[in-house]
Amino acid sequence: MKRVLKTVKHVLIQLLVFFVFLIYFSMVWCGKNFGNIGLSEIVFTLNMPLKGTASSYFHSYFFDAFVPVLIGFGIELFLYFFPGKNQYSVTVSLWKKQFKVRVLPLRLNGAIWVGLALFWIVLIVNAADEKFSVYDFVKNQIEASEFIENEYVDAGTATVTFPEKKRNLICIYMESAESSFQDHENGGLLAYNIIPEMTQIAKDNVSFSHSELIEGAAVAPQCGWTIAGLVAQTSGLPLKLFNFDDALDGTDNTMDKYVSFMPGATTLGDILEKEGYHNFFMAGSDFTFGGRRDYFTQHGNYEIWDYLTAKEVGKIPMDYEETWGFEDEKLYEYAREKITELAAEGQPFCFSMLTVDTHTGGGYLCELCPDIFEDRYENVWACASNQLNDFLEWLRQQDFYENTTVCITGDHSSMEYGFLEEYDYDKHRGNVERKVYNAFLNAAVEPVSQKNRKFTTLDFFPTVLGAIGAEIDGERLGLGTNLFSDKSTLAEEYGYEHMFDELNKKSNFYDSEILYPER
Repeated sequence: MKRVLKTVKHVLIQLLVFFVFLIYFSMVWCGKNFGNIGLSEIVFTLNMPLKGTASSYFHSYFFDAFVPVLIGFGIELFLYFFPGKNQYSVTVSLWKKQFKVRVLPLRLNGAIWVGLALFWIVLIVNAADEKFSVYDFVKNQIEASEFIENEYVDAGTATVTFPEKKRNLICIYMESAESSFQDHENGGLLAYNIIPEMTQIAKDNVSFSHSELIEGAAVAPQCGWTIAGLVAQTSGLPLKLFNFDDALDGTDNTMDKYVSFMPGATTLGDILEKEGYHNFFMAGSDFTFGGRRDYFTQHGNYEIWDYLTAKEVGKIPMDYEETWGFEDEKLYEYAREKITELAAEGQPFCFSMLTVDTHTGGGYLCELCPDIFEDRYENVWACASNQLNDFLEWLRQQDFYENTTVCITGDHSSMEYGFLEEYDYDKHRGNVERKVYNAFLNAAVEPVSQKNRKFTTLDFFPTVLGAIGAEIDGERLGLGTNLFSDKSTLAEEYGYEHMFDELNKKSNFYDSEILYPER
């Protein structure tokens, strides 16, 4: 029995040590590959299927994180089980004389080993809190707020009136697009402009800003990664998946275990489908990742055309893969073809597309990318800016463009490791230093005021509807405000700090009415 207990003790100690190694190297890998990442994204991603993740990330994690874990743990096992009774003599030559030195092998007892492991856990937890605000995250899952309940406007019951002749809508969601990538003179954070075409597009059209320059939208909490950014901009709601009470009682909150994705929300797609629009979404990645396919098919019955579709219809070989799928050069080509088909159908359409070349990890350098900057990521953005401009030039030449509004927004601020890191805001509380790009082309109305505004990506939901001429009673939907109107946004009404603090807290209304109303 003593031998069994001793064996169990050794196993438990080694499991603890392995866990410490795994957490440490995983954190290091996460920081290098995703940089500006928040705990909300980590929790959400762990609750979702990993299908659709770029294979390069699995390879990178294996070689840069898991292999070091195995090496470190192997060394620790050797030190732990090194026979402690044997002694060795080593001959040392010094000043032409030789000395015999007895060497005692390192042998620490279990209690000391556990103590060291716990000490490292404390250091790791503190490092995690510094990067991910772990303590605040846990605290806010316990403390409830009625902010969402009090301010939420249900788009399903709100009065939204469309013009008799409905305008087509094209939504271009640019991966990680920030107005911050401009030079200081244009409202950016760089000494030089890496997106000059996008700057000119914003100048020539409607672009809402925090100042007289070109500064886009702040990113509210739980809106800072791709699916959360898309949810925010199409529903006016953050993506708050984690529920601390459920975690304590063991309830499984995995989104794919539920019948639908945010069934209590009424989204842009829902509204447009009701108005007779053909909703279509194109992406160069597997749209299953992060629940995107579920969200858009269940809210607006979007037709999805993604990386998998491109292989199925023979656009690319079955074994073709560039980072997350296929590159934006092909995405824009396929978008031209599909938009032309939609325009010929004779019914209003909403064509949405999500770019991917500018994803964190250094982005994807295609054959079109210039070599004008020392930084790879900057060259990727110069290329993205130019490709967008070429695509818009093509749109302007089409017959259907006169009755089409184009909305260009970043899905969230960039997570690129080390890029503009000195401007990172508290990941848990949101990001107001770095702004998400926006431009509205050929809008049906003129804004009352597009400069010196305080707003977040949540406001894009009603703003897009306003851009195509829809009249919104009260000018608010979800937690967003139509920026074309003179109605104050929640950020203008409450200030960023109060608004973000309240959004971070647990919302019983959100859980029961938006996320899980079918429980």
